[in-house]
Amino acid sequence: MRNYSDGMPTLDNFGVATETIESVPDGQVLVKVDTLSIDAWIRTTLSDGGFHETADLGSTIRAFGVGQVVESNDASLKEGDWAYGLLSAQTHALMPAKDLTKVSPQPGIAPSAFVGPLGITTGLTAWVGLIAVGKVQAGEVVLVSGAAGAVGSCVVQLAKARGARVIGIAGGAEKCAYLINEIGADAAIDYKKGDVGGQIRALAPDGIDVFFDNVGGDILDAALDNLRETGGSRVVICGAISQYQNLNDVRGPKLYLRIAERNAAMLGFVVSHHAARFGEAMAEISALILDSKMNLREHVVEPIDRFPDALLMLFDGSHIGNLVVRP
Repeated sequence: MRNYSDGMPTLDNFGVATETIESVPDGQVLVKVDTLSIDAWIRTTLSDGGFHETADLGSTIRAFGVGQVVESNDASLKEGDWAYGLLSAQTHALMPAKDLTKVSPQPGIAPSAFVGPLGITTGLTAWVGLIAVGKVQAGEVVLVSGAAGAVGSCVVQLAKARGARVIGIAGGAEKCAYLINEIGADAAIDYKKGDVGGQIRALAPDGIDVFFDNVGGDILDAALDNLRETGGSRVVICGAISQYQNLNDVRGPKLYLRIAERNAAMLGFVVSHHAARFGEAMAEISALILDSKMNLREHVVEPIDRFPDALLMLFDGSHIGNLVVRP
């Protein structure tokens, strides 16, 4: 990171450096990075005083990734093991073994699944928000914003697997077709056509039971205005990508009183606070992957020099599914 940006970063805010790793200290391992996950939270580290810990100028941009150990000086990981953690935007990561989690790819579950449907920022976030926090039930109507993104795609498929009726919100005909034809949403709303509230009412005239929000802003207000009037609806706040370009002036919902009027609840969460349930989540998601009921399209950007391009792509809406970088 060369310098901070008040608004949306540009390519000029980033740089590329080459370093040589001479040795692996005690307790550390050298990991060859296989796949890095491009997540919205990364943007919040690139402004001075952001929501997450601000990246130091001159430092490597943080990102979760999966890779293979090529040299180890710690008994917990050996050469050839696969590991997941904060590998960051680099081709090789030298880091303490204690900061990594050993993972086990298998037939039908590729290494990149651990930054996708089995990753903490993607599939586990979807599972925790929808199931542990949102407590989705069979027969309920679930509305998902940012539904064609990585987390949203997982939420759609988890909700379907749990027996819910699912409506996804995305931008453009291609993404809406992806929601219905590729990941099994019952209906799709194209926010680019306008009147999102009216589109919700047409598809869910009795109201929404669970709204899983990745976007915030006007779309959040449209969902609040369409909560089931008989009560019991849950609004799950996962993210607010519409607000991340101006972190010093984040705008909340105008229609928050609908929560009181309709005896609903708005719930936020941090996925790491639910670590005790990660095993349960991974077992369910793994079974869905192996049963072809969890399919997350990958949008791959190569090589590592294009990491900034991929990060900016996350905010211009030009990807579908899980946006990743392969060094």
